[in-house]
Amino acid sequence: MRSRRDILKTVILSTFALGALFGAAPAQADWKSDWEKAVSDSKGQSLNLIVQPNEGYEGALAAFKKKYPGIRVQVTLINPSEVATRLLTEQKNGLYAWDAWWATASNMNTQLLPAGGLEKITDFLLLPEITDVSKWQNPKFLYTSDRGPYVFIHTHYLQNLGIYNTKMVPGGVLTLENLFDPSLKNKISIRAPSRPHSGTMMLAGVAKAKDMDYLRTLLSTMQPRFNENDRQNTMSVLKNEVAVAIGVTENVMTECQKEGGCENFKPFPSPGYMHSRGVSVLKNPPNKAAATVFVNWLLSKEGQETYVKEWAKFNTTSAFSMRKDVAPDPKHLGSMPDFNNLDKYVAVSLDSGGKALADVIKLYQDVRRN
Repeated sequence: MRSRRDILKTVILSTFALGALFGAAPAQADWKSDWEKAVSDSKGQSLNLIVQPNEGYEGALAAFKKKYPGIRVQVTLINPSEVATRLLTEQKNGLYAWDAWWATASNMNTQLLPAGGLEKITDFLLLPEITDVSKWQNPKFLYTSDRGPYVFIHTHYLQNLGIYNTKMVPGGVLTLENLFDPSLKNKISIRAPSRPHSGTMMLAGVAKAKDMDYLRTLLSTMQPRFNENDRQNTMSVLKNEVAVAIGVTENVMTECQKEGGCENFKPFPSPGYMHSRGVSVLKNPPNKAAATVFVNWLLSKEGQETYVKEWAKFNTTSAFSMRKDVAPDPKHLGSMPDFNNLDKYVAVSLDSGGKALADVIKLYQDVRRN
């Protein structure tokens, strides 16, 4: 039986561990003055912000601009996979032009973080409502990596970017069991898993649900059509050229459903994968005060409520937050993971998910060579 002294020691060590996760939080007496100084210093600064193209982000940023009119918000809309290489090249040449990055987080974790392209975001978090871990679901999953608190995740969500045509699959219903039906040979289009993207992530989810041998059989015996472009991959199934598409464009399907179309198309029968939306501060931000105000507002209760509200206006999934005090949009609950059991998903933005994606890429390369 453990002594009271051992139990107390464990509690103390656990408390220090959580403190290390969030960094040295400012003393209660200091955070208000530090916050007021950051707000004051941000007036007249530009916030050079990278944001993933989506009207949900833009709606939330409009609210931020209204609340802090003294900050000149300069937004660059660009997909994460496209901007990561650009940022690394600029930083290598000594150019530090950006303050913060708000998007899905896989490229932040796999590209920028290992190259030293991010600041510890905990150095910018001032509000106790953010640094208090009791405010968040499953604090173990608030950051993308054990390498340090660089990318703060405010939303983990389930994503399925695969679809099939009910009129072209056996019995009108596709399952992982009848995916190998002979009639589907050469009728499956896959976004080529040559690098981390939607096709690779979907296949990692399939491997998690089944195993790597199942995935090898799919790639090697079903004669799938490999396509490097996600939009072309999507259109191949919408035009009835193939029966199944794995690794499609999210926005195309969303718009199709909004217009009342796509009645013959259903989601691919896989648990998909868990993606993560978060924020990071780029190395040597030129407008440190503005970056500080932005990340604190975004992760505050007010900021997350605004995000959920605006995201729900323009999207069909993931309008919810890891904050316990922010209510999810009831129409988006289908894409909400089990926050108490996040380990059961392929978390593509986290280190563990990175390994799963690397395994899929290696398998694809092996199959193509043979």
